[in-house]
Amino acid sequence: MTLPTPPSSLPPDAKFVELPRGYRLVRIYDPARGSWETQRFYGPISSGRFDHQPPPTAVHPNRSVWYASNSLRGAVAESFGKLGFVDCDSGRRVVVARADAPIVVLELLGAAVKRLKLTQEIATTTDYPICQSYARAFYAQFTAIQGIRWRGREIGSVNVVLNDRAEMTALTPEADEGIIHPGIWPRIARAANLCRMEII
Repeated sequence: MTLPTPPSSLPPDAKFVELPRGYRLVRIYDPARGSWETQRFYGPISSGRFDHQPPPTAVHPNRSVWYASNSLRGAVAESFGKLGFVDCDSGRRVVVARADAPIVVLELLGAAVKRLKLTQEIATTTDYPICQSYARAFYAQFTAIQGIRWRGREIGSVNVVLNDRAEMTALTPEADEGIIHPGIWPRIARAANLCRMEII
């Protein structure tokens, strides 16, 4: 099945949820591209499922994204799944960030997608340009949303992308360490093993 292009007007009864105070987001990031809270203004990129920047790919000062998962295993799967391995020397870091204020997101978990006349293919297709066209449509029509929540393709983890409407100051880091830090590496290695990834 192929996803249709977004209609000119989306159904109005989409489901919105608030990620509550205390909700934790886990992100693996490259510090060479900024600190843990740095959003990416460059896009859309080929691996950014819900990048809402308009093509062509460029820096868009008013459109940014920040991807995370709600678990360490999900962050490992989403960050390294396409590669199939975890590189210990990559210099990547992992942050666990706590929401200190509610964050409003468009819900794409479970039956919520049916309100938009979609299926879970929006979260599993590898046709990223069509997903990005939906991200732009969601952003344009649902002006209150600060992001999107969906179930990831790799292992079914719950993932969130925040957009430029999200105040990153509403997130507080509870941990921010290199992936090989002795306090976190055993859990990352275990997650990689469960996801059938090599460690190099």
